[in-house]
Amino acid sequence: MFTFTKSLNVYEYLELSEAAKEKAKQEYLNDETRSFQLTDFYEEDIKQVFPNSELKVQWSLASCQGDGVNIYGSASLDDIFTIPGSGRAPELDWLKDYLTEKEVKTMRFYMKEYKDYVDLPVNRRYAFCIADRIEFAEEFQYELESMGIRDINTSVLEKTEKMVKQIFSQICLSYEKMGYDYLYEISDEDMAEICDENRYYFHGDGSWFFEGNIEVPEELEQYWDNDGCLYRELDREDDGTSHEDIGRYEVLLNFAGTRYYCFINAVSMEEAMFLFFKKHPHITYEMIEDHMEI
Repeated sequence: MFTFTKSLNVYEYLELSEAAKEKAKQEYLNDETRSFQLTDFYEEDIKQVFPNSELKVQWSLASCQGDGVNIYGSASLDDIFTIPGSGRAPELDWLKDYLTEKEVKTMRFYMKEYKDYVDLPVNRRYAFCIADRIEFAEEFQYELESMGIRDINTSVLEKTEKMVKQIFSQICLSYEKMGYDYLYEISDEDMAEICDENRYYFHGDGSWFFEGNIEVPEELEQYWDNDGCLYRELDREDDGTSHEDIGRYEVLLNFAGTRYYCFINAVSMEEAMFLFFKKHPHITYEMIEDHMEI
């Protein structure tokens, strides 16, 4: 019987040529799961900034007509008034000086009498921002007058409406820029960090190396899992050698990025390695990361 072992060279990201790096990055950026991750980021961020609002984000970022980011739903005015200094969105701290204390007090009175939120429209045809279509000043005025409230300060309502338009226009523009950067750009430094953290490897041309495509040798199936670590015990045949002369050895091997720990009872390191390779016919010496007496 003959045993053949196939050796496969794989590379870390920074070991690749420039052309191979570009191919690796494009395959990473083209992963469709990144679109779901971007949606999750948008929704988590908008919830953090507006915790008492019911807002959703619609987006399309393919550099086509009608693409962009739009936020729609119900926005709590209290969320908006409490943003400055809260740390939830430092880029919106300019809100502190937009309305005077008296104007905010007036709006809170109107909110108490009518409602404390405003509606943001959904873009039913495309995905670009339509924050400029936010309108609630006239609605507030009409409803408050219907309740018998007089001398309504329409300028405060209109100023607040303009402020809300600016807020969501700014956020949508920021989300759009961030989304394009996330989906279509990545630096070598960020790519290398991601690959190191997730133990991603590549073929020489930049295509991704997937460990699942490698058949695991049958001897590695003899290892047992103990809290995430793979172990195996090997013992020598009893030939009358005194227990005091038998030592304990460890061999650490790496197969396709997975480490295996083999513990061997033997009289010497030479015998331990002989027993190891006898029980591991598909493992080469290059796969051994370390071996020692313990």
